[in-house]
Amino acid sequence: MATRGYWSTSMVDLIRESGVPSSSIYWHFTSKSGVLAAVMERGASAFFASIAAANPGPNQQDPRAALEHMLRQSAVAVADNPSFLALYMNFLLHLEEEPTIQAQVAGVRRQAMETIRAHLAASYATYGQERADRIAERVAPLALAFFDGLFVSLQSSDETDLDQALTDVAHGLHQVAEGIH
Repeated sequence: MATRGYWSTSMVDLIRESGVPSSSIYWHFTSKSGVLAAVMERGASAFFASIAAANPGPNQQDPRAALEHMLRQSAVAVADNPSFLALYMNFLLHLEEEPTIQAQVAGVRRQAMETIRAHLAASYATYGQERADRIAERVAPLALAFFDGLFVSLQSSDETDLDQALTDVAHGLHQVAEGIH
């Protein structure tokens, strides 16, 4: 599904690629959308678990250092989960009419925002809980847009200077956070 797309992948393809008997696939998943739901759930769990393992940063007294650490660890999770993210991005960009797909994409997007907000709030905890929460709420959409763009950039080119991109984004997000009172 990640390489061919949802509609171009048949149950026969899934059965052949997985090596699992069709009766087992239909018993456990009932349909192709059931397989998709399971793949998205498992992929999201692995992806967000790898990001959760990155928190907290090495120096919680310096919010910018904590933010950069979070970005770097999250970038590792992006690089480590290309198949899941390719499938997710494909569905995000081409939201299908299939309610199962819409629900899966919306669930992953919510989980991404919650994860980013939690990391941002932890990064700025030294600013006090109320301000850290405001920063997390305002900066999370920008951070998510960065990760979306980073993944597309990494998939489309090997010329992305990841270190420089992470440093620049940490600087930019920190500047935005500093302006939130």
